[in-house]
Amino acid sequence: PTRANHEKLDAAIGAFESITAYRRYVAFLGRFRFAMDRVLHDVVWPGDWFWRPTAVSDSIAQDAKDLGLRLTPTETSDVLFDDQSGLLGAVYVLEGSTLGARVLRSQAAALGMTDGFGARHLAVMTRDMSCWQSFLRQLDDVEDFDIECAAQAANAVFDLALRCVETGGLPSPDFKASAD
Repeated sequence: PTRANHEKLDAAIGAFESITAYRRYVAFLGRFRFAMDRVLHDVVWPGDWFWRPTAVSDSIAQDAKDLGLRLTPTETSDVLFDDQSGLLGAVYVLEGSTLGARVLRSQAAALGMTDGFGARHLAVMTRDMSCWQSFLRQLDDVEDFDIECAAQAANAVFDLALRCVETGGLPSPDFKASAD
């Protein structure tokens, strides 16, 4: 139920064929993850959950600074987590992105981006793959899981990401970054 949105987002991001493409990606990701990290910061987590998602906004901000980008995280999220199924569906998208981050990290490295310059967020996302496994165990342990509610929340997260791309999250190829 989320494949179409996932494929649309992957196509919108594309490969890092140049520093310009990578900078556009960091600008998009900043808008998207700042919005999602704000929402997740306000979540009241179930008391029996031992796992928490990985926040990457701070490392994205550092990467943007390295790249001479001034992020303006103005996108707001209408993604709400009314129940644990919706929360799990939304977080599934975010934590699942750690798997794709492994590929993106190697593409970024080919452009000269490192764990200490320009690709900190990818290092954070790929640092500990046991987080993904912990999340999957949490998902398996949830009682009364509503797959439809989870899919709806996951699609809302993809929709937000696509909105960030479509409404200015990816500057045009002739984008000139503002210096801080």
